Amino acid sequence: MVKRLTYPIILLLLLLAACGPSNVQPEPSATPSSPDGDLPETDIMPRPTITATAGPADSYPAPTPANTLPEGYAVPEALPPNNPYPGLEASATQSVMMIAAGVQCEDALYPTEQDAVTALEAAGIPVYESATFELPVTAVCGSPTSTHYQVVIDANNQAEAEQMGWEFAE
Repeated sequence: MVKRLTYPIILLLLLLAACGPSNVQPEPSATPSSPDGDLPETDIMPRPTITATAGPADSYPAPTPANTLPEGYAVPEALPPNNPYPGLEASATQSVMMIAAGVQCEDALYPTEQDAVTALEAAGIPVYESATFELPVTAVCGSPTSTHYQVVIDANNQAEAEQMGWEFAE
């Protein structure tokens, strides 16, 4: 029993002795203090600045910019930017409208894209372009279907299309 307690007590005493207070006196500061108190004197020497200078002829060449092409290299055509909102493009006097094909668990309002276009044209709204696309939706009865139709119409007819259930696609 005594032997089992002896080692932990010795280790504890060694730890306390190693981590205990020290009697070392701090060294005096190498910087002279000002006559006003313990504040160090201000540095009056200017700090060196690094400037680019011409090196010897056998030094490394200056780096070339990464966007330069070798001579005779054909400049590639820039890719068109990726549109995060794919769909139809309209001019300033046109509007892009969209509607769901129907409601889940019910018969489709517009079974095909042509049916949606025909319904607009029957209401006297000319359609310039149309497209079908899918949107992520919840799989719940009563929610819109993932199939949506998009059309380009005159901006003057936007209010009439909204009365028919179409939404402005921003």
